[in-house]
Amino acid sequence: MAMPNLQVGTFVLNMELLEFIVAGMIGVIAVRYRQRRHPERESTVSDAWSAVFVWLAVWKGSLFLFDPASVIDHPLSLLFFSGETKGMYLASVAACAYIGLRQYRRLGIRQSVEVTATWMAAMATGILAANVFFADSAGGLLLLGLFVSLAALIVLLSPSLKRAGQVLGLALVVTMIAYTVLDPADNKSIRDNQAAPDFRLTDLNGNAVSLSDYRGKTVLMNFWATWCRVCRTEMPHVEKLYQKYKDQDVVILSVNATSQERNSQRVKQYADEMDYSFPIVLDEAGDVLKQYKVTAYPTTYIIDPSGNIQERYLGAISYESMKKALRQ
Repeated sequence: MAMPNLQVGTFVLNMELLEFIVAGMIGVIAVRYRQRRHPERESTVSDAWSAVFVWLAVWKGSLFLFDPASVIDHPLSLLFFSGETKGMYLASVAACAYIGLRQYRRLGIRQSVEVTATWMAAMATGILAANVFFADSAGGLLLLGLFVSLAALIVLLSPSLKRAGQVLGLALVVTMIAYTVLDPADNKSIRDNQAAPDFRLTDLNGNAVSLSDYRGKTVLMNFWATWCRVCRTEMPHVEKLYQKYKDQDVVILSVNATSQERNSQRVKQYADEMDYSFPIVLDEAGDVLKQYKVTAYPTTYIIDPSGNIQERYLGAISYESMKKALRQ
């Protein structure tokens, strides 16, 4: 359940972070609507906003809990990575506990449960809806989750069971239409399942390397540059992935945008300084960048054993996300 990043010129915007911020705002709006006639409305809405910040902080900070070594060695990892799905679950528990306890102290157990459930259902609806309409595919479980969260939200916000039933019926129809329109079998990206263009480059030791050399293996091909700060943050994750898969039928191939570097020696010097051992090839003419239409860094391609492009990722991806991509 991953949102594609958005490229604006040479910059890559983290759509996942934007998705969660917007979902949090939806949660606040839902709480405000539900408490519209309650004398403690403003205090409750303030708690809902605070819960959004708690959620985001725990989600990002959970990386330190799940992968402390990478954060200690590279603190900037917290800017570009998170605790992934496990971090989302932990963030949801923390945020619900926060808003629930705040409401319990002021309004009692019933209001606490209802406000917390409204906030969580609305936020879940926002997250799932974004993934249904903007992610690469909308699977049945994703759509089922959207319907369940939307149904819960409707019940919590509706003034009567009759009205809730009517809206639930409409929600079911909309969900079924979405399932038909967004059938994952018909929603593949143009880039998916196309033959990966072959190329022949030299590595840091002057050896010739061709992509076709790795036919029969899954290839994670990462485009980067030494001047790219996000790439520098991602590189330790690439090294960690290489150490895990180097003796398996998985190839980690790093393509440096050498045509945009001062010189190739700068690349070798950087790799030696950081003690990176994964294969690095030099695109000195920029031809491979053009073949793969790379205009922002980092960009990562997953190529299957048959030599077809399986997936493309814009922006930094963490070790856990790389592992997940290779398992798909």
